[in-house]
Amino acid sequence: MKKLIACLTICLGILSWRSAQAQGINFEKLTMNEALNKAGIPGAEKLILIDCFTSWCIPCAEMEAQEFPKKIAGDYFNPKFVSVRFDMEKGEGKEIAKKYNVTAYPTFLLLNFQGQEINRVVGKASAQEFVDKVKAALDPKNSIPGLKAAYEEKKSMRTGFPYALALYQNSKDPSPVLEELFDNAQDFERFSKEYLELAFGITKFGSPFFRKLMLEKSNIDAYWGTEVTNRIVFDKIRKDMYQMASETNAKYNIYYTPKEVEEVAYTVALLKLPQDKPESHMCRIALYVVNKDLDGLIAYYKRNIANLPNIDVFKGILDGILMKQFDKANETQKSAIREYFSGVAKTYEREAQDYQRKAERVMKMTGK
Repeated sequence: MKKLIACLTICLGILSWRSAQAQGINFEKLTMNEALNKAGIPGAEKLILIDCFTSWCIPCAEMEAQEFPKKIAGDYFNPKFVSVRFDMEKGEGKEIAKKYNVTAYPTFLLLNFQGQEINRVVGKASAQEFVDKVKAALDPKNSIPGLKAAYEEKKSMRTGFPYALALYQNSKDPSPVLEELFDNAQDFERFSKEYLELAFGITKFGSPFFRKLMLEKSNIDAYWGTEVTNRIVFDKIRKDMYQMASETNAKYNIYYTPKEVEEVAYTVALLKLPQDKPESHMCRIALYVVNKDLDGLIAYYKRNIANLPNIDVFKGILDGILMKQFDKANETQKSAIREYFSGVAKTYEREAQDYQRKAERVMKMTGK
């Protein structure tokens, strides 16, 4: 009897799990052609939802695990869409990424049954937010042609910013619209945080538009404070400089000349970021790497990186960049790199011993 009860309990658990899964979005394992054919069945036409993800995209995985299984998502999508998922770096996903110019993750393509893009939604969202965003994206007035028409009818930040954001999310250049807005909008509009984050995010470091933004930095500082403004500027370039420093830039189609990296490093130096933060050193490190100055890089690490806090995740990232240079080094340079890491290891040992002594004192104080 006990075995029967246990068996029934397990079966009910499995059925409950399957029922919960069935409530969410029904992503089908179909090829693109199969999805188009299924969506185009005469009399039962549907739209197509494509979840464009990558294996390294954490927000993609979080939405898959936490949001897609929710009933509210399934109730909206399952009757109206054929839903499929593709890794944009594998198999057919590569072709889809190229055809629809998918460059940000997660991206959700909304297609008609002929494979024509209606609109897209970019970024992580809760199930309810995702449904709301898709509903809005399917409204013709929120399509790029609709937003463009509204902006051209009356040019203002109210009509221009949604248009620029849609261009950006569809992998199109919004800088002409953003620059026109910057030239004509009032200060409280052009210095708003959402505008500045998009403007700094899309403009190339050192471009005429970037310089125009930086010429207003003192006014932007007055609105948001120097620390916030510096963070917006630095966040714009931090990822690119990491790719240059780790020499993975080609994989992500990121290219800077040594002269451009030097200009980035010089500009960031003027921001006077806290030097006890490992990430603040990324631009200088990238400059040594692109100039192939390994001796200078090692010296910089010994002088500036060795004593940075080991608990900061960026310290490990910086050390990884130096390790990557080891195979290219001559014997003298390899010895210097080993010396650097030996010194860091001793620092770890001293810190560990210090924490151990503190722990022992606490235990004595508590009588344990």
